[in-house]
Amino acid sequence: MIIKSTVYLTVTYLIFLKVSYGYLGCPNNLVPCRNKTHCIEIKEVCIDYHDCVNNDGDEICHHLPKNSTDSIACVTHIDPQVSYDRLSPHDICNGHQDCFLNEDEGGCNKTICQVNHWLCKKGSCIENFLVCDGQKDCPDGSDEEEGVGCHHSVCGPNKIHCPTGQCIDEVKMCDGIAHCLDGFDEKNCTHTTSTIASIAQVDDSCPEFTCSTSGTFNHPICLSNDRVCDGYNDCPGGDDEHNCRDKCTIKSNCPTNSDVSCIQHPAVGQLCRCVKQGYRLTTKTPHNNIPICQDYDECNDSLGTYCSFKCTNTDGSFNCTCPSNFTLDKVTKTCQRSNDQSKPNLLILSDRTITFYNMLASTEQYSSQQLNTINIDKSHHFDYIQYDHKQMFVIYYDQIQHAILCESNRDLKTIVLLTNLTVNAFAYNANEKILFIIENQSKTLRMYTSIVCDVSINIPMHSWSLNDNNANSIHSMEIDVYNRQLIFASNSQFMISNMSEPNVIKIVHKTDREIKRFIYDAAFQRIFWTADNIDSNGLSPVFTCNGEFKQCHDTSIRIPSASLFAFFNDGLLYIPSSKKSLDFIRIYGKNRFSGESITSTHDQIRSFVFIDNQQTEGSDLCMKYSTARCKNYQLCLQINSINMTCLSIDGSFLSKQATTDIDNSMSQDALKLSVGDNSISPVESQQKTHRYRPSNAILIGIITLGILVTILAFFVKRCHNRFIQKASRDEQSQNERRLIIDPSLDEFTIVTDDRVSKKHIDYARDILIENPSFLLLGRRRDSI
Repeated sequence: MIIKSTVYLTVTYLIFLKVSYGYLGCPNNLVPCRNKTHCIEIKEVCIDYHDCVNNDGDEICHHLPKNSTDSIACVTHIDPQVSYDRLSPHDICNGHQDCFLNEDEGGCNKTICQVNHWLCKKGSCIENFLVCDGQKDCPDGSDEEEGVGCHHSVCGPNKIHCPTGQCIDEVKMCDGIAHCLDGFDEKNCTHTTSTIASIAQVDDSCPEFTCSTSGTFNHPICLSNDRVCDGYNDCPGGDDEHNCRDKCTIKSNCPTNSDVSCIQHPAVGQLCRCVKQGYRLTTKTPHNNIPICQDYDECNDSLGTYCSFKCTNTDGSFNCTCPSNFTLDKVTKTCQRSNDQSKPNLLILSDRTITFYNMLASTEQYSSQQLNTINIDKSHHFDYIQYDHKQMFVIYYDQIQHAILCESNRDLKTIVLLTNLTVNAFAYNANEKILFIIENQSKTLRMYTSIVCDVSINIPMHSWSLNDNNANSIHSMEIDVYNRQLIFASNSQFMISNMSEPNVIKIVHKTDREIKRFIYDAAFQRIFWTADNIDSNGLSPVFTCNGEFKQCHDTSIRIPSASLFAFFNDGLLYIPSSKKSLDFIRIYGKNRFSGESITSTHDQIRSFVFIDNQQTEGSDLCMKYSTARCKNYQLCLQINSINMTCLSIDGSFLSKQATTDIDNSMSQDALKLSVGDNSISPVESQQKTHRYRPSNAILIGIITLGILVTILAFFVKRCHNRFIQKASRDEQSQNERRLIIDPSLDEFTIVTDDRVSKKHIDYARDILIENPSFLLLGRRRDSI
């Protein structure tokens, strides 16, 4: 009875909390923040309050800035937990509600179209490339009217008419160069295929303006006339902004008003330019077809070189913003990393040494200072080298020894971590101590964790099977910690996979150039890659794509074809042809194309690593909760900001001190796999999801209620016992009174059957005498 009452009261209390205080103790439609100590409106989550947390106490707003210009950040779910996410432009106005309060679809009636779509006069939306294509795609035909700049008779056959009035050849569509004034010819390209023309083709078919060559940039760079004398340097030598002061001496076709001037350029002839900086001539006006000066959106420029990270357009100019832990250089408009000069951020490998440097940044140039040097065994081959800045060791793959080793920067020990491997691709995450490799012989993608550079460390492994095509073609791999993805590169395409299913690989970008090398910068969320299109000087072009592979272009930078490179702040670090120095060249900002030497060495540089000492945004769930969530025979892998999964252990290896002959000393300690070295069947992983639990206030209330119920039960029990004792005493007193009144009750006799044994009679006698209800019998024991 007491247990039932306790359960009933507890359930009643929880129902009272739910009804009276709303979701998880918050009234009405409010949601809890900061361990549920206060409640706010859903629309204020991560906007006015940045201290909202999930069930594990981790902030959910850390990577979602309030002023995001290319997305919508909103609450997507409130049950079973408050989920906050940032939607890409393609998820806005797509007919599917993703935000809990419908922010992504609520204002899409007749005022907003999905990204890369055009708004017809009567409210419907069509894709941008359908505008001025010769066919009426809007129900009202407004996409082909003259008011939007469509003059099909002006351009002639095999020509494209830009919305800003220019006519360009059809072959120039999606060639990586913006020929239309507003970049229309490069905005509407299919992003899964790159059709950027080769350098030789650009050189042969550049009817407009070609940049002059120099000792550093001895390859031709072709620009459209729209970029000549526009106020921004697009050529390495800045010659596109030279000779821009001579006024036209003969009658021009420029509008006759004070906003426009005519420039007589010696290379391209007459140019009509707006007097106001940041403005360009455009005919895209609903009133007439007369060119007028309008603000030019630098942030939508096809080359995207004005800012090194985020760009926000303003009237006549633009503003640049930086990732967290970066500062904006207002002069160059580029982002600079915060730098601790006591820590190395550059590693250079030569034949005999590994040298650590700290790169020093200033507005004008970069330099470096040497910190320390460690000697290495020349017989070791450092392939796929990376550095763990937390544990201070170099980890690398030795292609000759078929082993993965580490070189400690503290005790100078060389440790063999893994052996008997043929590695096609290699990626290491120092923040989470996770190593991913593609093992060629077994056709598997493998994950090893946790990596520690010490002897006698057991390193467990989980593997996923890959199809033969992916296993053989992938030659490079990077970890996107921010989006929890793996990025792969083969000879002609880029691919990605999510951490939830790392072996399910999908193609996101194809190119007609052979991909030589690629890198991914997690902070800037940008990919750089070199193509195997070597010119006569042995240089290869460098291309870049944003993290979604939706904007790709030629950077106009050329580096030695076999060179390693890394992205730093606003440009690239690379090894020049001499291989005895490390150079830097800028890609973004005011000083684009400028560069300098970072350091020089006596020996030839075999490799180098840029060391990113900054903590990647996000929480390492596995480090915090793997012990509680995963069993001893399971590995943990974080798949997004709030979820992790537990994986089976498919093999393990015990690290050892390296010797001069790794193969002979380690052959008997080959990697022990549960199902063999070269054939590992994938194991289905069981996903563990972090869910909201009741808040601390509710838990305290439940505990308090339980204590009160326990105390109440204790007092009820004591009262019950006292009631029974009192009733017993009352009955005894009543019997004694009856005995006094009627003496004949003073004795009685038990008549028994002969078949009842004496033992049973004695037992009955004892019960009658010892039972409290029959204490009066003690007076005449002999009568029983």
